Amino acid sequence: NLENKYPEFRNLLKEYRDGILLFDLTDQKVWSKAVKDTAGLKDFYEKNKNNYLWDERAEVTTYKCANEKVAKEVRGMLKKNKSEKEITETVNKTSQLNVSVENITYLKGENKDVDANWKQGVVASDIKDTKENKVVVLVVNKVLGKTPKTIAEAKGMITADYQNYLEKEWLAYLKNKYSVKVNEDVLNTVK
Repeated sequence: NLENKYPEFRNLLKEYRDGILLFDLTDQKVWSKAVKDTAGLKDFYEKNKNNYLWDERAEVTTYKCANEKVAKEVRGMLKKNKSEKEITETVNKTSQLNVSVENITYLKGENKDVDANWKQGVVASDIKDTKENKVVVLVVNKVLGKTPKTIAEAKGMITADYQNYLEKEWLAYLKNKYSVKVNEDVLNTVK
């Protein structure tokens, strides 16, 4: 009898009930649907893939050399077009610490040394790495322009945008199906 006896309680109970129903319906029509509907997500991505672009990137191989002598040896082998595996096997015969190799894709602005040498090929001068006390030889393998990210690479952003799209579609459907009539007399009493 609480809701009959106390109008404030009745209004609060109705507000909670309506809120829970709206939350559940929105979850079914928008949030969960965007996560579970992989075909719809893929279709949405295909239509909007140019909204999810990588900025310019460079694929770089970094040879961290123990000293300048090793760096010179690495440069000589790079001029002879030796592979990464051949270089590491040859240079590391005497010590595994002579050279280590990393392949990393950098976005423009992510690494100042790569930015200063933003063109394909072996970087002309060695770079001193004072933190690790190494001499670095950089090889820019490929410079990539702006390209679309894959679904896996941008899944969070694509899912969020797909949810917004589903919500707009759902609201448009509801507006078309149900007309809204404002009771001006009641509205004026609220003001």
